[in-house]
Amino acid sequence: VSDADPALILYTSGTTARPKGVTHSHATLLATAATMWPVGVSESTTMIVAVPLMHASGLTATAIPGLIAGATLVLLPAFEPAAMLDHIERHQCTWGLGLPVMMLAACGEQERKPRNVSSLRTWISGGDSVPVDLQDRFQQLFGIPLQEGLAMTESLVIAWTRLDAMRPGSVGTPSEGNEVQVLSLTGERLGEGQTGELAVRSPANFIRYWDDPAATAAALQDGWLFTGDLVRQDANGFIWFAGRRKEIIIRGGSNISPQEVEEALYGHPAILEVGVIGMPDPTYTEQVVACVALREGRSVQEQELRDFARQRLADYKVPQRIVFLPALPKGLTGKVQRRALKDLAIE
Repeated sequence: VSDADPALILYTSGTTARPKGVTHSHATLLATAATMWPVGVSESTTMIVAVPLMHASGLTATAIPGLIAGATLVLLPAFEPAAMLDHIERHQCTWGLGLPVMMLAACGEQERKPRNVSSLRTWISGGDSVPVDLQDRFQQLFGIPLQEGLAMTESLVIAWTRLDAMRPGSVGTPSEGNEVQVLSLTGERLGEGQTGELAVRSPANFIRYWDDPAATAAALQDGWLFTGDLVRQDANGFIWFAGRRKEIIIRGGSNISPQEVEEALYGHPAILEVGVIGMPDPTYTEQVVACVALREGRSVQEQELRDFARQRLADYKVPQRIVFLPALPKGLTGKVQRRALKDLAIE
């Protein structure tokens, strides 16, 4: 077996398109592990592995780096917030990683029944947008910062926030060994503060999509992985997530990031979950629709939420419709299924 041979195939969640088989080699898995070791992973670490091992965050960003480093792994058979907190307390876990939807549930459980989680030293969240309000809430309940990371199944971890250089709302700076550039739609490199597609050159980049040469050629070009993520990078190298190319809502010729609208709505105390989508509109091409699930025992009117959003957003970004749901549809990895939201939002 050579370093370049295929070692693992992980399928993408298919939130915006059909799932693709992301193929990693032995070399890319080792390189992925190396990007995680500076994030507090060592022989003295006790890791709570709460993300399923069929997900890149659970396997290639947690379990494999931990095993190679000689860390202690506490594996959950499935994610359940109460069980996770119980095991953190019982085993004095020092390190954890969770998707944002998991951390929302964990915060709710810690509020309901506080556990002793003082052993924790590091907690990473990523795989989807991490609202600033969630970061603030986590800090208050768990006593440590929620360090955001930018990652995808095709390349883990592209960037992460260091404790000595936290910028609320930023996904941090590139991981060791990674090169990044921000590109226009025509492939030109953009300057600081300009929003474009993130491309990364990394020894952790996947080698191909299984049995899909066309998708591979579109994503991997001259050693660069074109992520589909829209970002801007400031003068200090910090990366700020602005949305995904396939999810951008175009209303009256203006581009609107669903994540920006979601971030604004998450600040309302009644909201538990929110997913923003674009729906066809005869006048403006698309309209902004927010699908929300409320916290237990809370109520709010549609107009109240629109007024709340208008205090934080430009008028054209304020949702034209609010759809109330008991819960948002999610895949096995916990990501909101935007295609399913569109079906639910059809009047």
